[in-house]
Amino acid sequence: MSALFRVRVLAVSNTRLWCAVAGTLTASTGRTLRAELTARCADATVVGLDLRQLRCPTDEFLPGPPWPDGPHTVHILAPEQLRSRTADDGRLHWHTDLQSAWQAWSALSL
Repeated sequence: MSALFRVRVLAVSNTRLWCAVAGTLTASTGRTLRAELTARCADATVVGLDLRQLRCPTDEFLPGPPWPDGPHTVHILAPEQLRSRTADDGRLHWHTDLQSAWQAWSALSL
């Protein structure tokens, strides 16, 4: 069965990577998405994730969050279902709009 999501790398700058993800997130695709993002972000220290086009069932959540393992900082734009159920993770910086997320991701001071 093919994946129900699409991951696009939109920008790379030194050790920063910006990805956009679209599709339907379920328990099985969540594990696949996390593995895909972890592989793509393996050498990145700062990652931007635009997950606004990720559809999450309101009555179901993943066994774990879809963001990648590894980066020191993750700037996230995401549906409320992900934001409201996230575990405390000091790496995560939530943004409500694309401009603030992009500015934080593209800042020269790492």
